Amino acid sequence: MCQVRTVMINVMGKAINGANGPISGKVGSVVFCKWKGIDYVRSLPRINRNRKPTQSQAKQRSKFSFMQEMLSPVVPFVRLGFMNYAPNRTGHNSAMSYNLKEAILEEEGGYKLIYENFTFSKGILPAPKEVQAIREGDYVQFTWKYNPKDEKESVNIRNRTLLLLYLDGEITFATGKQFGNYRHEGYDQIEIPNGVKAGSTFHAYIAFFAEDGSNNSSDSVYAGAIEIR
Repeated sequence: MCQVRTVMINVMGKAINGANGPISGKVGSVVFCKWKGIDYVRSLPRINRNRKPTQSQAKQRSKFSFMQEMLSPVVPFVRLGFMNYAPNRTGHNSAMSYNLKEAILEEEGGYKLIYENFTFSKGILPAPKEVQAIREGDYVQFTWKYNPKDEKESVNIRNRTLLLLYLDGEITFATGKQFGNYRHEGYDQIEIPNGVKAGSTFHAYIAFFAEDGSNNSSDSVYAGAIEIR
């Protein structure tokens, strides 16, 4: 006679679409997950809640928190600009990863953003060329060179501008303009916000974004510092 053994296991997962469908949730010591349409499994972490982070871990968390704060006023822009930068990653996550490597400087007592290296957009479209940004009254005027004989530029003639002004100071603040003028116009502007103190400095950036539904963008270009007098 066969003996039947009953085995008790800790199951919290769900079988989606029946017994033959994918599993979602915790099963024993593993977790079945889905990210951007991809099914994957990971083990449960072993967490010692009383363990203090190492000096390296604490430093990395501080660096991450700093960049997260610096990106907070430009989230709508990095979501567009980095949308197609890396598969299976959000634009915000891609911007975090890129700028953590390229646009952060460690100083005594903290970190500093390298504005000249900061990027809010990375993509395959031709980037703006010979960019200039100057203040004219209550506006910052952007100009760039458009070459109709350049095949890559002429094919992308109806790309539109993404403009950004990032305030350099103790307050984390930025203002911008999405889907502005077309590439072939060679000119666009953005209004300086009211209430900005004299002596403040804005860092100016420009990129192009496709309006054909492809969600393609160009690399953003640093256009210089604008001092408010």
